Amino acid sequence: MPPGLLIRKAGLADVKAVSDIEQQAFIAPWSRWSFLTELGNPVSHFLVAGPMPPQAWQVWGYVIFWAAAQEMHIMNLAVHPRRRGQGIARGLLTEALVRARALGTGTAWLEVRPSNSAARALYESLGFEEMGMRPRYYQDNQEDALILAYFWEDRGED
Repeated sequence: MPPGLLIRKAGLADVKAVSDIEQQAFIAPWSRWSFLTELGNPVSHFLVAGPMPPQAWQVWGYVIFWAAAQEMHIMNLAVHPRRRGQGIARGLLTEALVRARALGTGTAWLEVRPSNSAARALYESLGFEEMGMRPRYYQDNQEDALILAYFWEDRGED
C-alpha cells in the first residue's frame, strides 16, 4: 500500500468525483446513475482511495466488486490520470481481494481489454491468470475481452 493512501467504503458524497474519474479513464464510461445503483446493490462493494488525514479528502481512485456465490467479480477499477503510477490501483485491488476473501470467496473474476496493457500487467503481477475470451464484449469498438481469474487456493490462502 502506498504511504499516505486511505482506502474506505464509498459514499454518496464520492459519486461525483468517481464519475469524473470514470469519464477521463474510459472510452465507454459508466453513467453517474450506475455508480449510485452500486451503492444500493447488496452484493456490491464500492471502495475509494484518497489521501489520509489531515489532508482534505479527494478521490484518487476506486474499485467496485461483487461478492456472491463464493465468487468475486471485479466490475470496475480506475485511478485519476494525474495519480496513475503511484500504486493506487494496486492498493485498491489488493484491498478488494482481501475484503472479498474475508467474505468467503474462493475465486475472483474480471474482464479486461487485450489492448489495455497497463491493466493486464497489474492483474498478472498480482497472480491473475487468463482463462478465456469473450468475443466482441466491448460495445464501443467490438473489442474482445480477456477473462482473468485469481484462485486463492492456489496460493495456500485457504
